[in-house]
Amino acid sequence: MAAAPIGDVVNAVTRRSERTERIRCVIFYAKSLSHWRRVLADTLVGALRLRPENVPSRWHRYRHVRFLFEEEFRVASYVVDWQDAFAEAPSLEAELCNVNNLLEYRAGLRKLRDYPLSIVLHSVAWDEMALLRRAAGYFQDRRGKLMVFFGNEYNCMPEKIGFAREARADYIASQLPASAAAWLYADCCHSKIVQAPQALNPKIYQPRAGPRPVDIGFRGDLYSFGDMERTEILRYFADRAEAWGLVQDVQFVRLPREEWSRFLAGCKGTVGAESGTYYLERDDHTEEAVKRYLRRHPGAGFSEVYDLFFRHYPNPVSGKAISSRHFEPIGTKTCQMLLEGHYNGILKPDEHYISIKKNFANIDDAVRRFKDEEYRRAMVERAYEYVMESHTYRHRVEGLLKTVVDDGLPSQ
Repeated sequence: MAAAPIGDVVNAVTRRSERTERIRCVIFYAKSLSHWRRVLADTLVGALRLRPENVPSRWHRYRHVRFLFEEEFRVASYVVDWQDAFAEAPSLEAELCNVNNLLEYRAGLRKLRDYPLSIVLHSVAWDEMALLRRAAGYFQDRRGKLMVFFGNEYNCMPEKIGFAREARADYIASQLPASAAAWLYADCCHSKIVQAPQALNPKIYQPRAGPRPVDIGFRGDLYSFGDMERTEILRYFADRAEAWGLVQDVQFVRLPREEWSRFLAGCKGTVGAESGTYYLERDDHTEEAVKRYLRRHPGAGFSEVYDLFFRHYPNPVSGKAISSRHFEPIGTKTCQMLLEGHYNGILKPDEHYISIKKNFANIDDAVRRFKDEEYRRAMVERAYEYVMESHTYRHRVEGLLKTVVDDGLPSQ
């Protein structure tokens, strides 16, 4: 048998060396919220190794067949963006584990004793914590380090904080500004709080050639209680766009990330505000009180609820933060007009977005600047270059993994 060329041997050795240097990691995620129907469906699909393409196309018109393969988190872009970024990280040898597939979840939990790093993503630690809480003992008995990302860091906080404490998570990766995160997780004495604000996925959100027929566009949830800032400014623009000579397309529906990206790329601009809540709580006591009140008074409006529960709220801790919604338009080079805020100190007013005062006092000037095509183009280019340089999900993952490695990992 002929000997292999020396170049092939060197390349093979290099690839083997790179594999051994990569961190072996098990990543827990979920395609959808973990209710019993979803768990049953994902476990069945996994056990039978079903794939959408293996099912006759005519069957896909049936609701129950579509449900088998449904991925609810496709409309929560940042959840999938973080998952993709970890899965593609060159320094990781990652194994993904869908917790809604109980067979896969059980196998993943067993790997906790073998892998030097395990990660729980937002999609698992969302607003349903039962599967995680039941497995806290497995996480506590792990061999390596554990990093946990919590979704919606204003809801179900007793359960989320409880899991971090029970599992003795080494790291809590928080979307919140540092001071707010330190306050929220103060009782998690075994955990190091690391900053993990949202970022840009440039593979999905990128500029596209072609016309932008919409001046102000939006697709997303309609917020009714807790925080009306985004809803109010969107409605304000929708009502006055014609008078300003602007074409608007504002609808309160959610789109999968690919459709949302295409929509943004057809818009000159969009409007928004900081994400999160002004009233951060560790025990959800106000949220639970509001829910009880609404059950008794289903016709209560925002003003009534605000007056009863928030107007005289003592010493609130703000959980306002930047969100993926603020990076996605930057990726498509769509100009943003945003309510004034901190945005985790990442985006700067009138440098990366057109800032609007919360009382709308400068809104006519903001619209005038937005309509100035040269001004708008310079702003979107500046924001794009800034974010691409240091605020993509790849940058976030690299920073987090550097922290973990610097702190020390068990040997592989």
